[in-house]
Amino acid sequence: MAAGGLRGALTSVAALVLLAPALAFASPFSKRLDAADAVRSKDPARFNRLLTQLQSERSRATAAELEHLRLLVDYQHALKGQYEVAIGDAVALFDQAHDLQLKYRAGLLVANVAAVTRDFTLGLRYLEQAMALQPQVQDPDLRRMGFIVAGGLYNEYGQYALALESVTALLREQPDPRNLCIGEQIRTRALQGLGAPFDEERDIQSAITQCASIKETIPVNLIRNTLAERWAQSGKVNQAIALLEASLPEVRATGYTRLIGETESQIADYRLRSGDIAGAEAAARRVAAIKGQDLRWLPNVNAHHVLYEVALRQHDYARALEEYRLYAEADKARLDDVKAREYAFQLSRHELKQKNQSIALLSNQNQVLRLQQEVAQRSSWNFRLALALLLVLVASLSYWGWRARRTHGSLRHLAETDGLTGLSNRRHFRAGSEAALASCAQRQRAVAVLLFDLDHFKQINDQCGHSAGDWVLREVARVGRLHVRDGDLFGRIGGEEFAMTLVDCEVHHALGIAEACRRAIEAIDAGSCGCALPVAASIGVVGTRQAGYEYEALIAHADAAMYRSKVGGRNRVTLYEPPPVPAPGQPVLLDRRNADAMLGQY
Repeated sequence: MAAGGLRGALTSVAALVLLAPALAFASPFSKRLDAADAVRSKDPARFNRLLTQLQSERSRATAAELEHLRLLVDYQHALKGQYEVAIGDAVALFDQAHDLQLKYRAGLLVANVAAVTRDFTLGLRYLEQAMALQPQVQDPDLRRMGFIVAGGLYNEYGQYALALESVTALLREQPDPRNLCIGEQIRTRALQGLGAPFDEERDIQSAITQCASIKETIPVNLIRNTLAERWAQSGKVNQAIALLEASLPEVRATGYTRLIGETESQIADYRLRSGDIAGAEAAARRVAAIKGQDLRWLPNVNAHHVLYEVALRQHDYARALEEYRLYAEADKARLDDVKAREYAFQLSRHELKQKNQSIALLSNQNQVLRLQQEVAQRSSWNFRLALALLLVLVASLSYWGWRARRTHGSLRHLAETDGLTGLSNRRHFRAGSEAALASCAQRQRAVAVLLFDLDHFKQINDQCGHSAGDWVLREVARVGRLHVRDGDLFGRIGGEEFAMTLVDCEVHHALGIAEACRRAIEAIDAGSCGCALPVAASIGVVGTRQAGYEYEALIAHADAAMYRSKVGGRNRVTLYEPPPVPAPGQPVLLDRRNADAMLGQY
């Protein structure tokens, strides 16, 4: 799902670069602008050359041509990964542009790049503003592009059904080959995201042929990445590797770092699955070496996970520990990012609903005012009628106010709850735990923290599918709830990582609860969802008598204990033990017995 989110962002930017030129001028400068506009995604090298030439001749351009040039420069910034620069100028261009079609394109560019930079609220706001201009756009290709951008962004937000609706609307418009190519790419991504069956020859190979025939290399390779993902899920790992390796030179030639990073990340993951340790490490290090990407970038998360697995298999435990730390930090940041994206989408829907409700209320109020003017000239009967209408208005306002409060409560619940398991999410669990620890610290009441991670959960996802993995996560949440008491806290704080805060609980009691949880998880029969793999968890336990009442310290020590459970053979409970103090002159060994000292920083 997360891989689909990154391809959604790539799709939206790739879609915008295929916009046909909106302005048609007869001057030589304008013709070169149109020529650069036409080859942006087909021939990036030629596009850059043309843009350099246009920049050097900008003194000859009209005001309208300079605005067109600004849009192309903003596009170039986006392709080079200079997203903040691209967004800042495109927002100004949206406000300043005199040509409606250029304003429309600038709004779409902001929406696309904001999705890449994870400013989700900004992206949705400018998407809505651009789509509001769509009916006034004269160029049919630009109108169709609105559907393409909306579809790409909906894929980014995980709203695959809405993405399919946008593509369906596009196909009704009979798009040209460029827009049809991008539409097919969005459609294949949405189908993959929904887990819907599709015909590989009809839905994938024909789309690749269509895009390749017009030399649209970015969407071609996005579709190939989707096909490789489908093959890997069905066990055709070597076939997926061969496809990605063959397309890698073409991917690199685009200069699009996010596409390059995703392709290399998939290669690293699939080579690790196939047992090619050297190839997996080389691809993962190429991803980690890409500059200008943030911690939450999915290829960065996958690259550190691959490097962690490689180090373990090479028995380089110090490097494995460091890579695991980097992976854990990146993965947790990515999960928070996914939650922010879901919240932004829900907030956008809420704001749109409130806007429509406000319009309806204003319409009702205007109607009431007109009726009141008539009532002033009528008999007492009309006066009573006016009072009745006012009561209806008050009732309407009360009703919409109640609806707004209810919607706000729903949004708050979404922000605090993990959507899959119904448990507290990471942020809410931390807030509740810190409050409980502060209260217990005043009275010196014992508190224990349990941290457990599902063993080999990635194998369940890879071999049985994400639906089976989701079923296992829900079952773990269910059995975990059976072992927490009133006043205890239970939350999902990572992909397959759960935590409990047990109030008024000494460590020896916590160990019993942890062991009961471990046995209950081990007893989960994944065969019910069609998966023959066992389910197990490694659990770390720590108490305030050992580590104090600071939340971060407790989590770090519980994580170190859980890590020792992993190293000790998995499917076991480990109590946190402080690392041994070395004798004077004796070096400190960075092994799993003092792993908590290294892990205590995240």
